[in-house]
Amino acid sequence: MLMDHAVYNNQSTYTNCLIIPMNCTVHSKKLKLLIASAAAMAASFSTVIAQSTAGAASDEGAEKKESPILLSKFEVTSTQGRGYTSNNAATGFKTNEELMRIPQAVTLVTRDLINDIGAVDSSNILRFAGVSNFFAGESFALRGTRINYPLLDEMPDGAPYADNINLDSYTVLRGPAATLYLNAALGGTVLTTSKTPLPNEVRSVTGKVTDYGTYRIEGDFTGPLFAVGDAKVSYRVVAALQEGESYFKNVVDHRKVIHPTLQVNYKNTVVRVAYDYQQLDHVPNGNSFVTPTGELYTGAGRDEAYYVPGSMENFHRRGVRGAIIQKLADNWDMKIAGTSWSFSRYGSVVFPSGGINWPAQTMTFNSRKNDQEYRYTIGQIDINGKYHIGPISTQSTFGASYSESNSKNRILGYQAGIFPSRTVPISNPNLNSFSAPDASSPVAGTPSGGNSYVGNYYFQQTADVIKDRLTLVVGLTRSKIKNNSISNLITGASGQPVAGKETLHRYGVVFNVTKEIALYAMESTTFAPAGQRDVNLNLLPSVQGKAHEAGFKTSFMDGRLSSTFAVFKLELTNQSFFAGVRPDGISYFAPIGTTTQEGFDFDFTYTPTPGLQFMGAYYHGKVRDQTGAKVANSYSGLYSLVGRYEFQSANLKGLSVGAGFSRLSGRLLSVGAYVTGIAGLKLIEVEPSNELTLFASYKLDKNWSFRLNVDNALDEAYVLGAQNAYFVDPSLPRSVSASATYKF
Repeated sequence: MLMDHAVYNNQSTYTNCLIIPMNCTVHSKKLKLLIASAAAMAASFSTVIAQSTAGAASDEGAEKKESPILLSKFEVTSTQGRGYTSNNAATGFKTNEELMRIPQAVTLVTRDLINDIGAVDSSNILRFAGVSNFFAGESFALRGTRINYPLLDEMPDGAPYADNINLDSYTVLRGPAATLYLNAALGGTVLTTSKTPLPNEVRSVTGKVTDYGTYRIEGDFTGPLFAVGDAKVSYRVVAALQEGESYFKNVVDHRKVIHPTLQVNYKNTVVRVAYDYQQLDHVPNGNSFVTPTGELYTGAGRDEAYYVPGSMENFHRRGVRGAIIQKLADNWDMKIAGTSWSFSRYGSVVFPSGGINWPAQTMTFNSRKNDQEYRYTIGQIDINGKYHIGPISTQSTFGASYSESNSKNRILGYQAGIFPSRTVPISNPNLNSFSAPDASSPVAGTPSGGNSYVGNYYFQQTADVIKDRLTLVVGLTRSKIKNNSISNLITGASGQPVAGKETLHRYGVVFNVTKEIALYAMESTTFAPAGQRDVNLNLLPSVQGKAHEAGFKTSFMDGRLSSTFAVFKLELTNQSFFAGVRPDGISYFAPIGTTTQEGFDFDFTYTPTPGLQFMGAYYHGKVRDQTGAKVANSYSGLYSLVGRYEFQSANLKGLSVGAGFSRLSGRLLSVGAYVTGIAGLKLIEVEPSNELTLFASYKLDKNWSFRLNVDNALDEAYVLGAQNAYFVDPSLPRSVSASATYKF
């Protein structure tokens, strides 16, 4: 899917995306000083006694014990067993605010919904929560265009691929949040929350198999370890092994994943350390294509996705995360967090960079070596407090974040003679007649890299100017970003550094018409220095953005019916879109100037009767450049609906059935090296995709439960993800998976 991960660091598709480089020239000494100072602050308050509040889960009685203690506003309770509805989002404004009080559209995707859908890639989960994608993996799009990679536990996480077994939930913030979060795009931000240790012992093993031959084993083990005085030590280990066959020819999706976490609760303090390891053997890009009229091409058979033997990538992600959560006083909390992680990609890829010739019914393949490494170090501190100024209830949230990184990019084309271009007929490509080069073969071109940083400090003030009626929110952030490019890793030759400083703002107001209905409005800004490069590898100008949004929220029937409706206008300067791949294997982008996104979106959760629940989302809008023309890699419509019913009668107790549907329309792809035979055709509008998934689960007793999923129940051939018209991820046909879980 991702033709060049430099898309994250120094090459962005046209975006509302503001792909902010997560590499920091803030020296390590500064980062260490920040963490040391924050730790000293935590120690100085360690004698303050906080009142702990038990978190709640709402499955069956035994599972209520699985929810962790809500020690502070920064701690997130488990969403397992809660269904699809939550009135609070602990990461919404870096506080445990009620969603009705946040001047922004927020959708929480719980672990229950993740389990029901059954997908292990984030984009395949979030399409049922009103989120589109750029490619299948960790790439998302909101309000018409691509946004940045997600944040993990509120820290930037730029890995393009990840298995979601370690995630408890997703929080989708529609609209800008750059005043609070590094790597936040103008169109929205996805926050992922990891699974953390639970106070009671829970152990489970799950086996899963698909009808096309993939099998998967998962384990989730958590509980207390021991206590020393007032200190309670607990753990959680989450792991997965995925092997077997895949549906498409010459493709596998094998995974080895483990995430151990150790946690210490001592009076008013939580200390948590986690290790992340994921190894994926997979194809790193989509090679299918669409017809000039926008349909996914299947003339060579549904199982032909145009991969040659050996065209695979070994992807590794490793990292350590740590956090200290300290309750400073009854209404004051602090969180110090840091992470050091890396990912690497290695393998040979054969892809249709030579394009498609539709009149001739041929496609042309080239090959390149994927050899890339990114290393990140991130630290941040957040402090939140509630207090009164006279009769006015207020809340202050402030903190700072830094991120340093280094990259080594050796994604280059092979030398002449190693892999000459191959042109094949699209209807009978006979791709087994040749294979990808050995990854150790010599390449042409010069390896490059870079180091850069992002740093900010922020302050946000919330005030209930009129109690239970009028709330004002003001946020200011001073942000500094600098990119240093290394044009030649062999000689160390550097390119021209680019940097930028900006004071960003966020203004919001919430007016409660009644207890159940609130109006809100918000304005916010973003910026990012130059990162994208054109076909001649020239850096494109810095990006600035401004967003205006207004809407209303409802919470009827004691929260059983919650919704948010928003209208918005987003403006971004100096935009570009992914235009293709050069012969040397480097991706490039086409500048299109200023873009404007306008439209509206709507989301809701509804529990009409016990056991029955729904979650839905809707978006309609347009994305235009400064001339009023349509923009590549944008879309105009998306809606989704998921529903589940848990039978209440004694005879059927434990049985749940449900379905999820999503439809994406108006998706536009650039033509690039696609010869369509249609004069003047620069963009292809993809045929709308309709995904229907069916699911059922049965809890036999306290130990055994079973699940059945039917994906793409309509058996449609559609575009699952796409970078342009001939880098497309195809959908699977109708497929069935079954799983069994034993809890002990």
